[in-house]
This record gives sequence, structure tokens and C-alpha cells, in this order.
Amino acid sequence: MRTQIMVLSFYLVDVLFMVAFAEHGLLPALAPVVYGAAGCGLTGLFAVVVRMGLHRRMGGARFTTVQLVTACSLMLVTAAVVPQIGMLLLLTMMVAVATAALQLPLKHVLAVSGLVATCSLALLMAHGDRFGMPLEDRWSRLLSGLWFAVVLGKIAAINLIGVEMRKALSASNARLALALTQVRELSERDELTGLKNRRSILALLTEEGARFARGGQAFGLALLDIDHFKRVNDRLGHAAGDDVLRVFAKIVTGNLRGTDHFARYGGEEFLLLLPNTLDAPAAVLAAERLRRVVDEHPWTDLAADLKVTCSIGVTVSHAGEGVAEMLERADAALYRAKSDGRNIVCAE
Repeated sequence: MRTQIMVLSFYLVDVLFMVAFAEHGLLPALAPVVYGAAGCGLTGLFAVVVRMGLHRRMGGARFTTVQLVTACSLMLVTAAVVPQIGMLLLLTMMVAVATAALQLPLKHVLAVSGLVATCSLALLMAHGDRFGMPLEDRWSRLLSGLWFAVVLGKIAAINLIGVEMRKALSASNARLALALTQVRELSERDELTGLKNRRSILALLTEEGARFARGGQAFGLALLDIDHFKRVNDRLGHAAGDDVLRVFAKIVTGNLRGTDHFARYGGEEFLLLLPNTLDAPAAVLAAERLRRVVDEHPWTDLAADLKVTCSIGVTVSHAGEGVAEMLERADAALYRAKSDGRNIVCAE
């Protein structure tokens, strides 16, 4: 609707100049009346179409093209009838094409430009001897100069449309970037615990392995499994089990180094990536600290007589091996920790 109001204002300005030329005897008195009635009537019709939402059915590009073609047709017909202001009308028509070009696909712009160029050529061939702008006296030169200045002003108004479009595009891009970030975050996070999920941690593990293969520092890997978790679900229900998983994740996360990565690996099993961990004793020390923190946590705050511990299997990177082999060793260490009585740390 703002565009329709702007188009209407453009028509009214043109009509005022035509009235001034008519008052000076340079145009028929009926010319500004017919041009103004046609321009305002067409704009009003298009405004009704927009208000009713019918332009969406047509498609934005098709609607704008139709309005542009009607406006250019009106100006070309008027230039043919009163060729003495034909050059001013052609300049005005160029502004209309440039305005629409901001919103139209290239093929639409080329089609309309080709049509306008063909009609303009025919018009110049037919009325070229009388085609121009009134410059006979000071008054006509003043009006022609002012009309030309208004044409330049319309170009400045086009820039305002461009600014709004750039702002809208920038806002749209910002919303899209935020949505992509949220989607990426959702795809990389476990919904229950808020930790990284299996796919995300395996990607980080692969990156760390590749860095180590290129000569980077060794790193550690730990698999943590909550002991007898099924008993928690069976005795207290799955809601309490979910609470245990959330609290467990929070406890471990709160006791990690800034460089460590912790993820829910599946079910009650978690994976801890320990960058810059040079040997097994260092990995065991980090894991033992986490095991102790979990063991000493007041789990009775969640449920009476609740006690939660975890078993941990750790390993460190070896030259010439892949991530799969490292995971197998950590899993073997975890299996041994659970076989040896649980609530302990074992290394492979």
C-alpha cells in the first residue's frame, strides 16, 4: 500500500505540472484532467487489488509488471497526444521502470524494457519533429526545469524503497541466521540433558583424531555409565530417571576443564573428550575426580535412599589408530570397570 500511495503522489505531481503548462497555453486544458483521472483511477484499482490480497494470487512479480505496463502505456499514449511534453513523460516513465526494476526478476525487466523501447521508438518516428519539452519562454523553461528536478527527486525516492528493501533483507537474513543457529543447536544437543549428542561428540572426536594424526598433542577419551540405572527407572519411574540423567550431566559439566567436551552417548552412557591429555594416568586422574564428585553428591535430594554412582573406562590416543579403535578400548575399559564391581575407573 505504501508503494501505491507513492505512485499516486507521483501522478499528482505530474498533473500539477501539466496544469501549469495548460494554464500557460502550452497544453490542452483537458490533457491534465484525463491524465490525472486515468493515473489516479488505475492506482486506485491496484490499491483495491492489494487491499483484497488478490495481488498474492497473481504473484508479486506479475502484479508489479502489470502495474508497470499500464503506467508506461498511459505515459506513452499521453506523449503521443501531447508530444510537446513527450521528453518529460519519457523521463518520468524511465523512473517508473527503474522503480519496478528493484522488485522484478531480470526477465520481467527485460521484457517490459523491450516493449517500452519499441513503443518509444515508434512514437519518436511518428512525432519526432514535435517531440520534446517546452522551452519557448522563461516560464516554460522554468516549468520544464522544475519537472526535470522532480524526476531526479523521484529517483531519490526510489533510493528510499531500496533502503527499506535492504533493511527487510537484512532483517530476513538475521532471522534466517538465528533459525539456522537454533536448528544446528537442536541437531547437536541432547534434548533431555542439554549436552552434546552422539553425532556432535563423534564429529569432535574425529576432528581431534585428525589433529593428533597431523602431529598434535595426545588426547584422552572416557566412557561413563551410570551404575544400575535400570533399577532407578524400575523403582522410582522414568521421570525420576530423567532427573538423574539431568543432574548427572550438570554435576559432570560443572567439574570439567574449559577445553573438555561432554556428551550423552546413548541411554545412561556418556562420552568425555579430554584434549591435551598426554598419557593414561592423566586421563585416569581426571575421570577419578568426576567419579568421586558423582559418588559424593547428595542424591537423596531427588529421592529418599537414592544413591547414584558411575563406572568409567578411559584411554588415550595412540599413533596410527583411528577413532573406532580408540572407542573400542574405552568400551573395553568400561566393561572391565563394571565387571570389577562398578563405581571405579579403569584404563586400557
